[in-house]
Amino acid sequence: MKLPYNLIQSVDPQRESIIQKQILKIRKEISQWGDKYVDTNLGQNEILLRIDTKAYTSFLIKLKRNSEYTIDSRLKFISLTTNALERLYQSQPTKTTFQKQTFLIKKTLVYLDTLLAITNRISMISKSKRFDKTNQLNVQEEVTELIDEVDRIASLAEYHQMRLFGGDYAKSSRTASMWFINEQKRELFRIFISTMTSKALGLMGYDGSYLTLSNPILFQKKIEEAIIRIAEERKRIQSVLD
Repeated sequence: MKLPYNLIQSVDPQRESIIQKQILKIRKEISQWGDKYVDTNLGQNEILLRIDTKAYTSFLIKLKRNSEYTIDSRLKFISLTTNALERLYQSQPTKTTFQKQTFLIKKTLVYLDTLLAITNRISMISKSKRFDKTNQLNVQEEVTELIDEVDRIASLAEYHQMRLFGGDYAKSSRTASMWFINEQKRELFRIFISTMTSKALGLMGYDGSYLTLSNPILFQKKIEEAIIRIAEERKRIQSVLD
């Protein structure tokens, strides 16, 4: 299923709806494959999921043997984001300056909710009965896939072509001035959005190594720190609307 290339024909709610239909179709196919879908020569199948009208925003999902559960786990969080964005685009007008401000904040909250859900899922994985030495590799694959989803969000979540979580709106950024106007008092105030990449959250080392389950104590410590950081950021951003 392809997204229309004409931006005029692909308004934001429609785009999210199409993405959602793609995901539902893919998840249905994966659930029906079982062990029969794998090519004995290749050992894997590939799925191309188109997630935007821009050429660079499609990504390839490689399905290896017994990896259906792992991929489906990631697709659930992509679906969570697209559902929330579709509702936001349909409910939040963006005609006035104040409406645009509100839209930006609510869009940021949508992605923060997904990031919080992902990190909570990773935390639950490490504590679940499903995790033991016999299936550590499969569980690690799911963790790795979800960490990749964190970076996908950080790289693609944007407002006016500026990345929300890639550092463009961080305090150290020289490119963004997040000046808002208080609708009641007509006063200027400034907000920042923290960097939320996997490296910034401690889910990936600066050498590109993923957080692993080989050290359960360190793993859980890093995950809990990431959850706290995302939750605090969400609370701070939400306070702008309160």
